[in-house]
Amino acid sequence: MEATTNHTKLQLEEDEEEPQATTATTTTTTTTTKTSATIIDIPAAPATCHSSSYDTDCSTASSTCCTRQGEHIYMQRDTLSASAAAAPAAAAATSVAATNIASTSTSCHLQQSLDADELTMLKFEHRKHWPWFILLISVIEIAIFAYDRYTMPAQNFGLPVPIPSDSVLVYRPDRRLQVWRFFSYMFLHANWFHLGFNIIIQLFFGIPLEVMHGTARIGVIYLAGVFAGSLGTSVVDSEVFLVGASGGVYALLAAHLANITLNYAHMKSASTQLGSVVIFVSCDLGYALYTQYFDGAATPAFAKGPQVSYIAHLTGALAGLTIGFLVLKNFGHREYEQLIWWLALGVYCAFTVFAIAFNLINTVTAQLMEEQGEVITQHLLHDLGVS
Repeated sequence: MEATTNHTKLQLEEDEEEPQATTATTTTTTTTTKTSATIIDIPAAPATCHSSSYDTDCSTASSTCCTRQGEHIYMQRDTLSASAAAAPAAAAATSVAATNIASTSTSCHLQQSLDADELTMLKFEHRKHWPWFILLISVIEIAIFAYDRYTMPAQNFGLPVPIPSDSVLVYRPDRRLQVWRFFSYMFLHANWFHLGFNIIIQLFFGIPLEVMHGTARIGVIYLAGVFAGSLGTSVVDSEVFLVGASGGVYALLAAHLANITLNYAHMKSASTQLGSVVIFVSCDLGYALYTQYFDGAATPAFAKGPQVSYIAHLTGALAGLTIGFLVLKNFGHREYEQLIWWLALGVYCAFTVFAIAFNLINTVTAQLMEEQGEVITQHLLHDLGVS
């Protein structure tokens, strides 16, 4: 029984070992199956592995390759995401850069346009002008003097002033309401020397000014000097008849001083021009003083020449200086020149308004006194029994 039992136990133990072996076999088979299944699932990766630019070692295990491939894909996705996120910023930066370039280009074109405009303006300001006014006024003065000279009566040839006082061009204080006389007296001259002197000076000093500043500006200065000469004479020396263009000539001389003051830094020969003006004025003043105080004492009254109207010279020069500051070109603007401009305007307007008012009041007063004198004379004649 024991043997049987032992045999049975042994058999049972063997039987128990067989299931274990079977179990082991099954486990091994399962493991093998799982391993085989794992091996079967992996080989699809190598193709992707070979196509990857990240995995350079094709002998690397498939799982590692797949892991690297996954990392590579993950990295590519991050890079794409970063690129996608950076794309709007890059586009915005590109747009800003394009805007800046366009803005810069527009600014450059605008600057070029401004530079072109400034260049055109400079060319316009520095362009030369033909001296039409000075030439024309000189020809007219010569023609009128020649006409008066050869049409006047023969008995007037020996007179110092051959021009008849009843000429419609002479300035006369008793005919102030004939306004053209304040200007027309410039066409008449006492003699050839008087005419020639004025013509030479206005050509010598007027042409350079007109070439630089233009006909209109020089015409205004010249006529303002002529008008100021007659106005000043009517106020200070109200009984004097006036002929000659000395008021306009001195206006041109004073305009040279205004031009030098405004444009000294842009002139090549400013000192020479200033010196020539000073020399001429000194010579003219010296000659006038000599003829009036030295040579006049030994000269008979009938042979004396016409007296020089210093008031016409002085007021003509004042008008030329002030109007010169107002109308002449200024090639270099400075802050204090605006003050000079307003000061010149104020001085000229004040002088002109005062002189015109004085002439009007004086004329009206003279007419009233004349009428009252006539009435008084008639009463006296009536009282005396004279009809």
